Amino acid sequence: MSAEPREPTGAEPASRVNGEPTPSAQRAEANDVADNDPRDAAGPGPAAIPGGDRAAAAAELRHVRAARHAVPWRFAAWLGPDFGLVLAFTAVLAILVGAYGGNYKWKEGPIVISAGIAVGLCAVRFLYRWRSIAFGRGTARADYVAAARNILRDWGPIILIMWLFQSLETYTGVIRQTSIDDALFHADVAIFGVEPTVWLSSKGFPLLTDYFALAYGLYFIMPMILATSLSMRGRREDFREMTTAVVLQMGIGFFLFLMFPAGPPRYYDPLMHGPHGFDPPQLHSFFGLFELQQGAFDSADPVRTRSAFPSLHCSLALLTLIYSYRFGDAVFPRFPKLWFRIVLPFVVSLWISVVYLRHHWVVDIFAGLALGASANYLAPILRRRWPRAAPL
Repeated sequence: MSAEPREPTGAEPASRVNGEPTPSAQRAEANDVADNDPRDAAGPGPAAIPGGDRAAAAAELRHVRAARHAVPWRFAAWLGPDFGLVLAFTAVLAILVGAYGGNYKWKEGPIVISAGIAVGLCAVRFLYRWRSIAFGRGTARADYVAAARNILRDWGPIILIMWLFQSLETYTGVIRQTSIDDALFHADVAIFGVEPTVWLSSKGFPLLTDYFALAYGLYFIMPMILATSLSMRGRREDFREMTTAVVLQMGIGFFLFLMFPAGPPRYYDPLMHGPHGFDPPQLHSFFGLFELQQGAFDSADPVRTRSAFPSLHCSLALLTLIYSYRFGDAVFPRFPKLWFRIVLPFVVSLWISVVYLRHHWVVDIFAGLALGASANYLAPILRRRWPRAAPL
């Protein structure tokens, strides 16, 4: 008696049932045979072989192609575009360290925050079922190991790109030492008739300075809240698209820093000491938030660090706004657009704050917005076209 047809299992490809190809797999194989070019490096294609040998030739061709491409293809698929790009930027850092000496940063805010979130998510996952995990009940331990591995794999590119960027940033004023500050200043004046950083900060007062310092400091907190929500809800594809966009904009931004080194307006000598410069010379806040924040920024060497153009704060804020609109239901599932409405005023305030606080020229903002829009456009395309793992 013949056996009843059975459904494919996890050990058998979905294209085969009872060891035989399904009709759809047969059609796919026929298409592969028909489309084969006899000039293929593997030799004459199956279409050129008569009779019953065509099926054997097609199988041999698939085997040769799989053997040729399996390892690099699967490795690239495992890396994904987020990790793949990070590896490329790591190679750049290695070259710069070899040429200009080592200069690493480990305790910067974005590095600590992203690494802390990843460790915290693993800890929460463990505490939720710690008894079952500790005593090996059922599959609890294996489930936890798999979940922790996924968390660390997904957050790894963010942690690494933040470390790489913070370390690479200090080379931006060393490789090309001629800055474009004069050009940015004249471009601002040509567009607005006045230097916006001078005009806007002259209208300020201490409480407003505190508010803009708060908005400026949220540039990394807001996207991390969204990323954490996506991670906790298991939306890995959405999370990894967002992180791919972040990695893209950080990497492209760094190369633009190298090509167009520029310092912030607060370091521009004609505005610091000229007759039409800053008034007041220094901003002051009511609660001291600006002074606390500014002390950390001014610890950077203004000669080595020339990373004003484009504004990555504005770029990342735009990405936050776009992905909050698309994925905001991860934060508030019952009110999908609530998170977007919360971040919108802070993002707009951040764009204004970079000028008010004298961190960026307005032209930097335009370039940052263009960069953020480009990263948002390229990330899903890159993910679709990146190699994906598939059974041989």
